[in-house]
Amino acid sequence: MDKESLLVEGFVFPSYKEAQIAQKEQVNIDAIRNRMRGADGKTQYELYCKLMERNMFNTMVGYSFLYELRHRLMETYGYREQELPNIQLPKRMEYDKVAQLNQGKMETKIQHLMMIKTRMTITIIALIFIIVGMFIIAAVNPNVGYINTENKILNKYSAWQEDLERREAAVKEKEEQLDMNSEQ
Repeated sequence: MDKESLLVEGFVFPSYKEAQIAQKEQVNIDAIRNRMRGADGKTQYELYCKLMERNMFNTMVGYSFLYELRHRLMETYGYREQELPNIQLPKRMEYDKVAQLNQGKMETKIQHLMMIKTRMTITIIALIFIIVGMFIIAAVNPNVGYINTENKILNKYSAWQEDLERREAAVKEKEEQLDMNSEQ
């Protein structure tokens, strides 16, 4: 956003919305000045009091006009400071209240996201420990998983084969004994 869109009557405003409000106030001020031409002190005093009662202005453009009008009443028409209502600056402008509400919502969201981030960090660290533990168990324990499966199968089949060969030898020996007994 360019600086000229934020500039109104020599004041640079921090946001476009404030600049728009100041521009509207400037239009009102110009209309008031046109109507005030040729007005006497009493009329200007009444106008000043009405503007103060209604809180017509919210930006520095409006407040500078009020100050100008106040100064004119004191210098030109002889009003004393005590006779004129004081210019009250607002504690916060309306758009500042909205910004504060939005800031509160954002702070709540940030706290929620920080809590989620903390939980995710803890979860990730726990998963890393589990994965490292699995690698350590796999490296230390030779009986885990399929590391020695082939050896186990070969040992099992070789044991079966030895058992079969023993039985076969026993059967042949019996047959030979039977054949010898039948020949006698």
